[in-house]
Amino acid sequence: MPYEVFILDNSPEKSDFTLNANENYIFLNENIGTSSRNIGIKQANSPICLLLDDDSHPFPGTVEKLIEEFQNLPEDCAGLISEIHNPDGNREASLLPTVFHGAGVAFKTETLLNNGILYPENFCFYGEEYRMTLELYSRGYDLKKSKHFKIMHRRCQTGRDLSKIFYYLGRNNKAIWDDLVPEKYLNRVQYDSQRRYELTSMKENVSEAFQNGIKEPLDLSALNKMKDSYFEQFSMLSMLNDLPFEDRYVLCGTGKFPTLWAEQIIKKCNEFIISDFNPGLINQTFGDYTIVSPESAAKENAVFINGLSSDIDFEKWHQILTQNNREELVIRHGYKPNFC
Repeated sequence: MPYEVFILDNSPEKSDFTLNANENYIFLNENIGTSSRNIGIKQANSPICLLLDDDSHPFPGTVEKLIEEFQNLPEDCAGLISEIHNPDGNREASLLPTVFHGAGVAFKTETLLNNGILYPENFCFYGEEYRMTLELYSRGYDLKKSKHFKIMHRRCQTGRDLSKIFYYLGRNNKAIWDDLVPEKYLNRVQYDSQRRYELTSMKENVSEAFQNGIKEPLDLSALNKMKDSYFEQFSMLSMLNDLPFEDRYVLCGTGKFPTLWAEQIIKKCNEFIISDFNPGLINQTFGDYTIVSPESAAKENAVFINGLSSDIDFEKWHQILTQNNREELVIRHGYKPNFC
């Protein structure tokens, strides 16, 4: 099967190894972060761009399956989201279910280039997946989950600079939403995004770095605001429209936009509870809501909404609700994977 490979080297020292005719080594001499991938995308001749981190690789046989899936993608689908696994056999927590994970994603090359949708040049790290996904949705494109596309992510947790990480999370996330999110949702989205990282940075004792990131302006190219319907699809608000009226709802996992979702859900109930597995969020407030533990939430006489946060949380909630004989009360009005 014909293919081409681009190796983008961000390290300070050039590597010396033998390449095949279809392999391209590009030495950058500096670490410019995830935007280095743009160099490979712009030079690619293939109709499919499979983008990988330097510590990730596809499971054997999944690339061939991926190519088969691409043959049947609708025109408005820009690419396929992978399933990320760790060496210990567990799946890695995903982002918002409508957003791709940077460790492994496949795009239609033409869609990216024709629309000028590339990795943000000045993000360095963190948040680039949300920025690119928003741009795709704003132009009427969608991303779908693959049936077979699986990635092994051999991430090393040692030596990570949490101050640097939370600085970028604060700076980049503030800039992600301003250009594209409709004004009617922007304040709530900014609050939800910043509140989550604020609480987590406090737990990790790097709150100052996070706050410095928020204060740092980041100049991005001006873009048109998304249509309301496009943002509602991206944020999964649209999936809550047909909730039936119930006395009490529990949101399983804060996800990305807990108070934004709450505005829609409380129209359909008398009492609304938010729960999360993250110990840094439990007993903390998001707007008018105090996050409760899953153990407490599972005992509530309520209807549970499962599927708005990550796939990993979905599976964990399924287990804990089953153990508490609550599984029959679950409404999966969250993200419904639209497999190709």
